[in-house]
Amino acid sequence: MILDEIRLKDFRCFYGETSISFSEDPEKNVTIIYAENGVGKTTLLNALLWCFYGETTARFEKREDILNYDAKKAGRTVASVEVLFEHNDKNYIAKRFSNINASSGREFVVARIDDGSHIMLDSPDTFINTVIPRDMASHFLFDGEHAEVFLGENNRGSIRSAVRDILGCSLIETAIEDLQAVSNQFRKQIPSTAATKRIEDLSSKLDDLTTQIEAAKTSIAELERKREQTDQQIKDIDTKLRNTSAAKELQSSRDRLNGQLARAQKRQKEYADEVYKWLGENGRFIVSKRIAEETFTFLDEKQHRGRIPSPYNEEFVKDILEAEECICGAKLEPGSRESKKVASLLEKAANQVMRDRVSKVRARLASLKGERAKAPGRLTNAKRRLAEANDEFSTTEAQLAEISEKLKGINFDDIAEREQRRGELREELREIDRKIGSLSTNISVAEREQTKIDHEITELAKQDKQTAIYGRRRNLCEKIKGELEVQLVSEEEQARKVLRSGIRRILQATTRKALNLRMTDDYVISLVNADGTTLPKSSGENQLLGLAFTAALVEFAKLRQNAQDYRLLPGTVAPLVLDFPFGQLDDAYRATTAEFIPKMARQVVLLVSKSQGYEDVLNAVRDHLGAEYLLVRHNKEPQGDRKPESRYFKGKEFRTAIFDAEYDGTEIVEITGP
Repeated sequence: MILDEIRLKDFRCFYGETSISFSEDPEKNVTIIYAENGVGKTTLLNALLWCFYGETTARFEKREDILNYDAKKAGRTVASVEVLFEHNDKNYIAKRFSNINASSGREFVVARIDDGSHIMLDSPDTFINTVIPRDMASHFLFDGEHAEVFLGENNRGSIRSAVRDILGCSLIETAIEDLQAVSNQFRKQIPSTAATKRIEDLSSKLDDLTTQIEAAKTSIAELERKREQTDQQIKDIDTKLRNTSAAKELQSSRDRLNGQLARAQKRQKEYADEVYKWLGENGRFIVSKRIAEETFTFLDEKQHRGRIPSPYNEEFVKDILEAEECICGAKLEPGSRESKKVASLLEKAANQVMRDRVSKVRARLASLKGERAKAPGRLTNAKRRLAEANDEFSTTEAQLAEISEKLKGINFDDIAEREQRRGELREELREIDRKIGSLSTNISVAEREQTKIDHEITELAKQDKQTAIYGRRRNLCEKIKGELEVQLVSEEEQARKVLRSGIRRILQATTRKALNLRMTDDYVISLVNADGTTLPKSSGENQLLGLAFTAALVEFAKLRQNAQDYRLLPGTVAPLVLDFPFGQLDDAYRATTAEFIPKMARQVVLLVSKSQGYEDVLNAVRDHLGAEYLLVRHNKEPQGDRKPESRYFKGKEFRTAIFDAEYDGTEIVEITGP
């Protein structure tokens, strides 16, 4: 999809009819829209989302209040957004209405434009989903302010969702769910026989466990959504405290300690895992001490006496028989009684294979003795490191509590109130984590029980011919389901490889530190130095990582545009609309990041404030700049003591706030000139 134009009519802060024509030039693919806070940048992003999907971002307040306030007072009842776009060399127009007096009706239409004629499409929602699938939309119409927390330590669920969105996993996941339902149905259809009474009981128990697991997973998904919202609220408070001079120093200390706490928590887990690993790998050395010693002594003694591996060597006996003469000089005629007696020694003689086995047993026992001698030292070291991490965690938590108490004691502005609220949110977060942990444990226990029961049902089903038919059908469903699950895992792994490569390339071009990306299989994203040590990420680095991840997703979607796999959705080419793209980045990072933004997608729309769209940023994108607009605020109120606001573009002065105006709302002004 390439955006051509957006037309707004009485939509939120945009009074009357207004429009923006986006740059479609592949060389000058960037459109910049300047606006100060509260004038309409986020509204434009949401206008696109609302037009295509009837939805808005979670942070968009009063989502149902679509009609402009002044338009409503003037008696108008309809708000609308039209988007003209090109897709696969054809032109379309999508239009969504909101009529406050209409209880129903077709609110969304899409028409193909052929020689000026509009040909209405029968299924506009389905069509839009083929252009940009709804699941992918939030990654193209992107709230940059969210980028900082997108790749936070505890946000791996969002990253996994993003990867699955771009892969379009919903189809294959639905197939897996359907196969599970069919499998359950075959299990229930197993006919009643003497052997199936037990199967019925097990089947009933399996259904109960399945219900429990599904309920627990639903609860976890809801808790994770709540966790993300709560975490965001805490980060918002942190940002406000960080920008408040009275609390700045304390908040700075808290930011540092929070990073220290996260690192200590990570070490706690690593060292606890090390202790468990020691028990798994070395426990046998301890418990096998007596057996190993006795076996070693036995081998030594028997080998010394020539009884192990055998008093006779197979090759030696064969040589005597072949020479037909004993070592005592007696003749051994083939077939004679003496020759047969010597030949009978071959039954107990040791060959090379047996001698090798004895040597390996001795070597293994020697290794066990050596490992056992070193094992206690390893355990002591692992426990020492764990104790150090526990101490650091406790000390840091105490220091954080002390800072919190100091912030509560500051009795001006609303700092104490914010700190109080922050404490409440932290407590809610801990309770959410506790519930998620408890539910996850319950799911693990139930799934193990499910596997056990499932195996027992399969074995029972084999005992009866009639029952076995349903058993085979059910097994076939399970087999196909398993293959789809394996394919999903494989696709995700491939996606991770592409994304890792893309993010690394962008980081190498933008970061001032020599940092490498690490993305684990469970989507924990971190920055590491040349030694592989994980380093704490600053807010700016988190934001940069978020943008790099978005760029890599856009690139991956483009790569998959022509994918022929019918089980996953193909990728797509879509515009990238970035609201607040530079967030927490400092001046140097903003300019460097701005250099790669034009390469992020075929068409880029940036919604920036004055602080973000300063000279260095503009210089970085100037060669790719195809269109510029300014959002101007109109107010019916007089200016009073307010200072005039204006900005300069291309040698011209533009007022950004107009008073004594005819309406309250936002005007879109195109910036033209040399």
